[in-house]
Amino acid sequence: MTEATAVRAWQAAARSDAGRVRTNNEDLPLLDAERGLFGVIDGVGGHAAGELAAAIARDVILQRLARPLGTPAERVREAIALANNEIYRRASTSQELAGMTCVVTLALVADGRLTIGHVGDSRLYTMGVEGLRKRTHDHSPVGEREDANEIGEIEAMRHPRRHEVFRDVGSALRDKDEAHYVDVVEAAIGEDEALLACSDGLTDMVPSSTIERLVREHAGDPAAVAGALVAAANEAGGRDNVTVVYAEGPRFAAALRGALVAAPTRGSSEVGRARPGPVRRLLASRTTWFALGALIGVLGALLLAWRAATLTPIGGRTIVAAPQASASVGTLAQAVQAARPGDVIRLEPGTYAEAVTVPEGVSLRARVTGASVFVRPAGAVGDWTAVTATGVQGGTVAGIRITSTTEAPVQVGVRVIGQGRALELLQVEGPVTSGVELDAGASAALSGSTFAVPSGAVRLGPRAELDATGNLVQAAGRAAGPGVVVGEAARVALRRNVFAGFGASPVAGLPDVEREPLRAANVVVSESSSR
Repeated sequence: MTEATAVRAWQAAARSDAGRVRTNNEDLPLLDAERGLFGVIDGVGGHAAGELAAAIARDVILQRLARPLGTPAERVREAIALANNEIYRRASTSQELAGMTCVVTLALVADGRLTIGHVGDSRLYTMGVEGLRKRTHDHSPVGEREDANEIGEIEAMRHPRRHEVFRDVGSALRDKDEAHYVDVVEAAIGEDEALLACSDGLTDMVPSSTIERLVREHAGDPAAVAGALVAAANEAGGRDNVTVVYAEGPRFAAALRGALVAAPTRGSSEVGRARPGPVRRLLASRTTWFALGALIGVLGALLLAWRAATLTPIGGRTIVAAPQASASVGTLAQAVQAARPGDVIRLEPGTYAEAVTVPEGVSLRARVTGASVFVRPAGAVGDWTAVTATGVQGGTVAGIRITSTTEAPVQVGVRVIGQGRALELLQVEGPVTSGVELDAGASAALSGSTFAVPSGAVRLGPRAELDATGNLVQAAGRAAGPGVVVGEAARVALRRNVFAGFGASPVAGLPDVEREPLRAANVVVSESSSR
């Protein structure tokens, strides 16, 4: 189902699909261009019950919002509460409908203002030239952890509890003024921005980086944006119904084109030219083909995330940094000085011949995965660490590449001091002492990253804790040591990783009793394809 229309010079489109696994569709889009209404409803209850709950919610919400009484915040709050109570009433009349509910995310756009009403785990994003921004909190255990930077986006997408919600529409009677029920978010929105409401059938299958890329590619054609997003969810597996409602202001597409023209150019052919990385070389190995069936899940996740950009956290700022300052963009050192907890430092493509210490609660993300390259600067003395992440308030380091050579050696790629860091989509290559190093007592989650190193891709200090999922660790040349080194009393959880070229025991420091579970939960290819 596809529909496209215009709202006060905003172009909008909606697309809803059952997906590749389910035969029925319990999702419904909300799109009333005349009234500036955009949203999604995701039914819960199975087949007829879920579809009925969604239909009841849509009808009640449209009827209430057709009456322009009250402020926008009052209107969305009351609309969702009325829908909740009607679903509860109807479910109470039939045993077959008992337990039917739904989740709702809707938005009103009027006079340059955005008002969101939200219950559940569907999402609403806005997007400007600076990138995609998540405006809603997921009312789910996994979503809470992701919003708190306890786990990264890729880990959240794969989490076995990702479908659980603790707030819904229809399971109990609610008052429109009840605290901690309907989340209401109000913000300014300009004609150079876009918005996207979507069910979890999109965000459980497609990372935010790909969502942003598809919006950029099809900006100016809302129907094409909606179609491309649904197609991406289905191509990734289509495990759930998927619904998107997309709208853009009249100056959004032009603003994106202007930002692209004005963006700093890549400073070297090394960044601008595609290079065969560890994944391609691993696939070229005959030995690897014997393990292909087990590798498909991990490699698929890496390829989906390869072009990862950024997601701005709720309430945080995005501070853009480049290797050299310009009239509109500052340096990395200036961005670090200005950053506060909750902010994201977004790195433009280029070569960063400098070390950086990421402050507590601040995230460091490359706009284009693998195109922001850290190298040792000329004249550096002694051991050199590219990125140091500090603090206990979490934050993410994502999408950067660290290159070490014999002429410009990097001893440590990313060093974590503190707890709760998410390390995502890193690329570390060349001779290093540690690609990622956790200090004593530190903790982090590592996902979707690739290492092509002689040894020491990851080192854990005493009592450190690491959760590593979906990474590729390959020996560059002949292995000079283990791929992962676990310190005294350290704890490491390794799942769905690929170890290639480090022999039958790629992890040092594990008790003997843990070695067989390691091989069962990961792929170990003794021979390296880079030899």
